Amino acid sequence: MTADTPLLSTHALVVRAGQRTLVPALDWQVLPGQRWALLGQNGCGKTTLLRTLAGLSAPAGGEVRLLGQSLAHIRTRELATHRAWCPQQHHDVFAMSVLDVVLAGRQPYAGRLGWLGPDDRAIAAACLAQCDAAHLADQDVRSLSGGERQRVALAAALAQQTPLLLLDEPTAHLDVNHQLALGRLLTTRREQAIVMSLHDVNLAQRCCTHALLCLQGGSAGGPRWLAGALHEVLNPAHLEQAYACHMLPVTLQGQTYFVPAP
Repeated sequence: MTADTPLLSTHALVVRAGQRTLVPALDWQVLPGQRWALLGQNGCGKTTLLRTLAGLSAPAGGEVRLLGQSLAHIRTRELATHRAWCPQQHHDVFAMSVLDVVLAGRQPYAGRLGWLGPDDRAIAAACLAQCDAAHLADQDVRSLSGGERQRVALAAALAQQTPLLLLDEPTAHLDVNHQLALGRLLTTRREQAIVMSLHDVNLAQRCCTHALLCLQGGSAGGPRWLAGALHEVLNPAHLEQAYACHMLPVTLQGQTYFVPAP
């Protein structure tokens, strides 16, 4: 794969929730090394779109392609070696150590008997350390706080070592320090493409290269999704249309931030 070959692409993709059209006929592509922020109001369809890109929900129309192949034709085990999916909610019913949770991300590479080896454990441990969760390795996952559980989930996604990361609200439950640390970590993953839904426009400014922004007041067929380089998409006019409030650009130490107008 070359740098200009799409890793992920959508073709006339339609996503619906019941009778409501969330994404109408989206043509879009993600290249290796790009970090995309999905932005827009609550309920605009960010999570549903991500689930569709992950192959967890069927599109209402159109197609998603991964590495040039229709997502519908990729087997589950193979798909797990191409994309990692990290949801925003985690429901742990059974006792399991944190390390075992992260090792589950290595299962697509297990041998015929499902065995994992020392290399898999080393990868899992390294990913926990990257997410500031190495000290939690032996804890029961059910005992974790929301922020700790989120960092473990991120470690599991990283341990999967896929060319594409799909992250739904990866900063959910994280304190400011860990939000910033996550942003710094994601900017180092230059060998991967990352698509993540976010509520914080300024966090997107820190760690993303591109944005897919849901603009309200689109046609009768649904809202309009605006895709492009971050600096082209995130401007006061687009943000006001997306969030229905005026956003003031403020530059501090060479970095632009957006602040809601009083």
